[in-house]
Amino acid sequence: MSKNIYRLLLVFTAVLALAACAAFNPIEKPQVAITNIKMAPANGFQQKLLVGLQLDNPNSFALNLGRLRYTLELQGQSLAGGSLNEAISLPANGQTQIVVPVEVNLLSGLGVLSKILGNMQSDLDYKLSLTAAVSNFGLGDITINKVGKVGIGSSAP
Repeated sequence: MSKNIYRLLLVFTAVLALAACAAFNPIEKPQVAITNIKMAPANGFQQKLLVGLQLDNPNSFALNLGRLRYTLELQGQSLAGGSLNEAISLPANGQTQIVVPVEVNLLSGLGVLSKILGNMQSDLDYKLSLTAAVSNFGLGDITINKVGKVGIGSSAP
């Protein structure tokens, strides 16, 4: 009989431990905001936008990000997205500034670019979806969605 009680106690302890692990979320998602957008020189039928991002880490430990994939909407119109395959370390309770390229096909994106160029003096509404590979804890990909306003800077050199 004592073996059955011991087994029951062991199973109960294991269930409690699993429930505690399931309730424990090891990280808070980083926060992202677009800080600026600059137009790079056109290349044939491609226009590249250089998008400045600020990534904030609300965690008390550094986050290690790998591949970034992102899509961007400006003024309610979808632009092509892009990807960045560089390792990025977000310091504990800190922030990192990066610049990511967004390719816009001039033929399909002419309306979007003319709208952007027409609003060079005012802030533009944006919607950003960013997926990052997080190597900490084997978490895999996390997706962050952000809506806000951003000003357009001058052309990049």
